[in-house]
This record gives sequence, structure tokens and C-alpha cells, in this order.
Amino acid sequence: MTNTQVSTRRARSRYRLLEVRAAERVTPRMVRVTLGGEELADFVSNGSDQRIKLCLAQPGQPMPLGRTRAEVFALPREQQPRQRTYTVRRFDPQRQELAIDFVVHDHDGPGSTWAAQAAPGDQIVTVGPSPAYQPQPDADPLVLVGDETALPAMSAILEELPAEAKVRVFAEVADAAEEQSIDSAAQVEWNWLHRDGVPAEQSTLLVDAIRAADLGPNPHVWIGAEADVVHELREHCQRELGLDRRRLYALAYWRRNTAGD
Repeated sequence: MTNTQVSTRRARSRYRLLEVRAAERVTPRMVRVTLGGEELADFVSNGSDQRIKLCLAQPGQPMPLGRTRAEVFALPREQQPRQRTYTVRRFDPQRQELAIDFVVHDHDGPGSTWAAQAAPGDQIVTVGPSPAYQPQPDADPLVLVGDETALPAMSAILEELPAEAKVRVFAEVADAAEEQSIDSAAQVEWNWLHRDGVPAEQSTLLVDAIRAADLGPNPHVWIGAEADVVHELREHCQRELGLDRRRLYALAYWRRNTAGD
């Protein structure tokens, strides 16, 4: 194993005890929590769509705090914390702060419940980050496809792109109130898809939109959504569009009929 591989593995398993610096509503259903602390001094941000894990308490249990896995998972097995993965929306090395956007669900998922109640001074343990997503420069265009759970990742990608990049975004959200204004130097075409009352687990908006779209001469497609939707879109991109693995990135962000976020 090379030194780079060892360093990457260490970064992905790095436990950090951070403090909530701020919590704000970005939209009616999206909460942005800013975490900070000196332990972010060695946080390596090398691109967009990096992910970290949060260590969240079981119902009725105290928040697990510590700087090592042994400390965080010191409780009996049935009381141990749940780990959930989230995208780093933005990282500020000078302020030693990172921001995470949470979709606040109707159900009592551990992450959205914590985010809805987070206040300055609260503490939480993070693990990571994962390696970043690196868009291919020959994409014509880069196509970003996702629901609101993937919107933080898509937004982070857009903010990193150069002016010559061509992008088409297909973003599914609950309604018009969930649309966000994202700054990007790239040439971006937005396609907002509103469920307008249709439950997220029943929506076919993303699949219908991509099947009907002409994605361009050399599309590179990034997908983040519900697992079954991701499967259908991956099959379409591979079989109908002939995209190989270099031109297709697909990740399931959640599963229908599964409690919790």
C-alpha cells in the first residue's frame, strides 16, 4: 500500500469532535448546520461532493462524544450511536468551519431530527472525509441528476466548476419553495422538477425527465437519489445512452419504505 493510500484511509477514519457554530433554514425543508473547531485544521478538501459521517445518538441516549472510535462507541451495543453520511456543502479552512445541509423529513430520522434542533454550542463527532468527486473536463455536458437529498452535493459541484464547463441540472424538490439559487461560473441550465404533493417515494419525475431528454453529444452523468430511481437511471444511461463507467457516477442517497434518514 502506498503512502497516499495510507493517508487516504487515515483521513476517512479520522474522528473529530466539533461544535455547532450556526444553524439556519435555507428553505422550508432544508437546514444548514455549520460545524467548527481546531480539529478541522488538517481537514483536506480536494474537490466537491466530499462526504463525512456523523455519529448520532440513539433515542433517549446522550450524544456520543470523543476523539477516537473507542470513546465514541463506549456504550453497550444496543445504545451505541448511529452513523449517517452527509455531503460537505462548503468548507472554509481559514475559519476552520464546514457546513452541512440537511433535508428535514416528516419522519423522525436521526440526522434530520438532530439538525432541526441543533443550536450553537452543541457538539457532535464527525468521521472522514471521503475522497472528492472529480468531474471529467471533456464532459459535454456534465449532467447532474438528483432529488433534494443530493442538492447539497450538486450545489458543491457547481460552485467548483470553471467558466467553460457546460452543465444541465435536473433537480427534483417538493415544490417551488425548495428551489435554491446556486452561484456557479459554469454555463448551467436548470430543470426544477416539483412533486407538488406527490410523496417522494412515489415520484417518477427524475426518471421521466432523463428518459425524455437529449443529454448532448458527450454527456457525463452524475446521479444521486432514491435507490430504485438510481437503478432505473443507471440502466437507462448504460443501455440506452451507452455510457461507460468513466462517464457515469450513480449513488443511492436513500431507500423508500425504510425508516430513518
